[in-house]
Amino acid sequence: MDGEPRVRIGRPAVGPLAGLLLLGTAATAAAQAPPSPDSVVPLEPVEVEIGRLRAGAVPLAETPFTAHVISGSVVEPTAGAIAGALAGLPGVTITNQTGSAGQLDVRLRGFSVSPIVGVPQSVSVFVDGVRVNEADASQVHLSLIPEGAIERIELVRGPVGVFGKNSLAGALNFVTRRGTRDASLDAAVHGGSFGSAGGMVRASGMLGGWDGLLLGSYRRAEGWRWLESSQELSLFGKVGWRGERTDAWLSYTFEADSLEGPGPVPESWLLGGPLPPDITSPPSDRRRLQYTGGRGDAFRPRLHFLSARIEHELGERWQLQANVFGRFANFRQANDNISEPDALGITDIASGGGSAQLLFQPEPGTLLAFGAEWSRNDVDIEIRERPNRAFPTLVEGTTERLNTQEDNVGAFAEAWWSLVPRLSLYASARYDHVDLPVTDLLDPGDSGENVFSEVSGGLGVSADVALGFSAFAGYGRGFRAPVILEVTCADPADPCQLPFGLGPDPPLEPVRSDTWQAGARLSRERLGASLVAYWTEVHDDIFNVVDEATPTLGYFTNLERTRRIGLELSASGSPVSALAGLRMSGSLAWTRATFETDAELPSPFVEDDSVAPGGPSEGAVEVEPGDLFPMIPQLAGTLNLSFELAATTVAIEGSWTGRRYLVGDEGNDQEFGRLGASTIVDISFERRFGRAVAFLEFANALDSDHHDFGIVAENGRAAIVGPERFLTPALPRRLSAGLSVRLLGDVD
Repeated sequence: MDGEPRVRIGRPAVGPLAGLLLLGTAATAAAQAPPSPDSVVPLEPVEVEIGRLRAGAVPLAETPFTAHVISGSVVEPTAGAIAGALAGLPGVTITNQTGSAGQLDVRLRGFSVSPIVGVPQSVSVFVDGVRVNEADASQVHLSLIPEGAIERIELVRGPVGVFGKNSLAGALNFVTRRGTRDASLDAAVHGGSFGSAGGMVRASGMLGGWDGLLLGSYRRAEGWRWLESSQELSLFGKVGWRGERTDAWLSYTFEADSLEGPGPVPESWLLGGPLPPDITSPPSDRRRLQYTGGRGDAFRPRLHFLSARIEHELGERWQLQANVFGRFANFRQANDNISEPDALGITDIASGGGSAQLLFQPEPGTLLAFGAEWSRNDVDIEIRERPNRAFPTLVEGTTERLNTQEDNVGAFAEAWWSLVPRLSLYASARYDHVDLPVTDLLDPGDSGENVFSEVSGGLGVSADVALGFSAFAGYGRGFRAPVILEVTCADPADPCQLPFGLGPDPPLEPVRSDTWQAGARLSRERLGASLVAYWTEVHDDIFNVVDEATPTLGYFTNLERTRRIGLELSASGSPVSALAGLRMSGSLAWTRATFETDAELPSPFVEDDSVAPGGPSEGAVEVEPGDLFPMIPQLAGTLNLSFELAATTVAIEGSWTGRRYLVGDEGNDQEFGRLGASTIVDISFERRFGRAVAFLEFANALDSDHHDFGIVAENGRAAIVGPERFLTPALPRRLSAGLSVRLLGDVD
C-alpha cells in the first residue's frame, strides 16, 4: 500500500503538496515511463484528517466518503484567497453580501459557512484541529487565518467523522506549517488594481530537535467601490520539538483587520435611475455606489490565538495525542442605517479547552481511536445605538448587554476495519453536551438556560472493484446546536428586529441531518475521476420567520424539514503524453436545496432598516415543499488548464455559476427574476528566476459584468418607496503582480 493516497483518522503529517490535489478524483502523478493504459497510477502518499486528532492512515480507496486537499502554496496572499481556493472544488460556490473581498460566503452542498451573523452555519471549521466557528453565532471569519502560514487545507464532505456540531455539510481543517529542516528566509511583495498592496516575510529553520517558523504579513486596498477600503495585519509563530517518540509544538496567531463592506445597491441605480439628492457627484460607473450614504459598515476584529499539541508513542500499537488552546477575539461591527439609529455591536469572546485521543492499532488493517474534548466560551455581547443623519440628537447608549459561559463536552470513537483486501468498513460515533446559559446584564430577570445533547457519527463500506476503480457508500448523522443569537430571539409572542431585541425565549431544538452518499473513484495512468451522489434530510432547520402581526419583526424557529440532494463529478489529469507539462482539471455539480415544509419567512431589508418611516412593507414570503433556497445555483462547474515549460507556468482558470433565486424570494415567485448566470476567467503567469519567482494575474480577464449577491428589499431612499432588486456588483477586470525571493536557504 506504500504508493496509495491515504486518509488519516486524525491530523495530517507535515509535508507540503506540489499544488491542488483532489483526493476525490485520485489526481494523477507525474508522467513516467507508461505502464499499460489500465494500470493504477502510483500516487505519493497523502493523508487527510477525518477525525479530531491524528490517528493513523487509511487508504483512500477504502473510505466511504470524499475528501479534498489544497496545498497552501496555491493560496495567494490576497483578500478572499482562501475562499477563492475552495471555489475550485466541485460544488463550492462563493457569494458576497457585504461587498468586501475579505468577507465572502462559501456555499457547499446547499449549506453555508459565512462571516455574516444570522446565516445558518453548517460547516465545522478548524485550525490545527481547534474549532474556529465563533462562539456567538458559529460564523467563520476566514480573514483571521494567515494565508502564508497554511501548509494545506482539508475538506471532508458530509457528516462522516467525529467533528461535532455544525458538520451538516462537512468539516474544513487548516493545517499550519512547521519549521523546515534547512534554514530559510523568504520575502514577497505584491500590488495591483484599486490601490491594493502588501508584503510578507517568513523565516523557518531547525536546530537539533527544535524547529521554528515566524511569519508577518500586511496588505491594504483602497477599494473599487465607495467605502470599500481594507487593512489586514497578521503575525504567526510556531515552535516545535521532535523526539524519538514524542512530537510537540506551540503556535501563536495575532490578527488585526479593518474591513469596510459597501453592500448591495438598488438595481434602479445601476440602470441609471434617479439618485437621492445627497449624491451630487455620482461616479461614471454606478456599480461603485454605496447605498446608505453615511459612514458605511465596518468590521474590525482583533484576535490572539494560542494552540499547542503533543503526540507520544506509548508502544508499538498505542499512541496518545492531545492539544490545548486559548483563543481571544474582539469584534466591533458598525452598521450604517438610514431609518433607525446607527448600531455598534461589540463582542468579546474568550475560549479555551483541549482534546485528547488514544489510538490503538492491534494489527495491519485495523484502527481504533477513542477521545474526549472540552471547551468553554465566555461571550459578552453589547449593542449600542449611535446618532446619524436621521437621529442627529441621539445620545449614544447601550440597548442590549448579554453574557454566556458556554460549556461544550464531547466524547468520540472511530474504527476502520479491512475485512478482506478488497472490502473495508468505517464507523464513527460522537456524543456532545452543550450548556448555553444566557445572562441579561441589563435585566437579570430575563436570563435563561439552554441545554442540548446529541449523538452523531457515520457508518460506511468501500470496495476495491478492479484495478484503479473503487466504490463506496455511507450514512452520516450530523447536528447543529442553536447559538446565543438564535435562542435569545425565538419567542413568537415577543419577536425582535435583529439585533436590537435579544432576550430569554423558549428553547429551540438542535438541527439534525441524515445524509446518504455513494460514489465511485477512477485512477488510471493519465486520468483521475470521481462521481458522488448524496441525499440529505434536515430536521428542525432553524430559520428567522416573520411575525404575522408586525411584518418588520421576526423570530427564530425550527422548520420541520428541508432537503439537499446532488451529484458531484470531477476529473483531472495530463491527457496528452507529448505535452508532459500540460495539466487539466474540471468539475460539474448539480445541487437541489429545497424547503420541505410550509413556512412564512420574512421579507428581508438591506441592513434590516431600508424602509423609510411610514413606508410600505411587503411582509412575509410564503414557502412550501419544493421551493428552492436562495443563492444556491442548481448547476456550477469549473475548468482549469495549466502548462509548465522550463521556468514558466501559464494557467487559465474558468468557473461557471448558474442562475440563483434572490434572498427574499424564497417562495420562488419569479416576480423579481433570478440572479443571472456568470462566467469568470482568470489568467496567470509565473516565471522563476533563480531565487526569485515573479507572477502576473488578470482576474476576471473577460471583464464579466455580473453580481455576487442579490436580495429583494424596499428602497427607502427612492422618491417612491417600493420593493426592488438589490445587487452586489462583482469586481471588474483587475491586475495584480508580485515578486517572492528566497533570501536564505536552498531553492526548492
